[in-house]
Amino acid sequence: MATNVTRAYGVIGDPLSRALHLLELRGAAIEESDSSIIDNNLLIEIMEVREEIEDTSSDNELRALLLSCHGRQSKIYGELVNAFREERIEDAKSDTAKLQYWNRVEETIKEKISSVR
Repeated sequence: MATNVTRAYGVIGDPLSRALHLLELRGAAIEESDSSIIDNNLLIEIMEVREEIEDTSSDNELRALLLSCHGRQSKIYGELVNAFREERIEDAKSDTAKLQYWNRVEETIKEKISSVR
C-alpha cells in the first residue's frame, strides 16, 4: 500500500505525470502514433532551442535558457489546466505533448549546467 501512495504522490506532484494520468483515465492516452497533435512550428522551435543549448557554454546563458523554458512550461501548464477544466480533451492532449517536449528541453539544460560546473 505504501508503494501505491508513493506512486500516487509522484503522479499528483508532477504536472506532466498528472496530465498523462488524467488523459489515460479519460481513455485518451497519448500514443507514439499521435504525431498529428504537435505542429511543425513547435518542432522547429524545439530544434532551435536545442541548437542554442548545444552552442552555449556559459552557466549564466544556460540559466537564462532554463528560465525561458520554465516560462514556456508555465504558460502551457495554464492552458492545459483550462483544457481539462473545459473538457477539451484534444487540446489537453496537445498541451500535454508540448509539455513533454519542454520538459525534455529542461532536462537537457540541467544536464549541461551540471557538466559545465
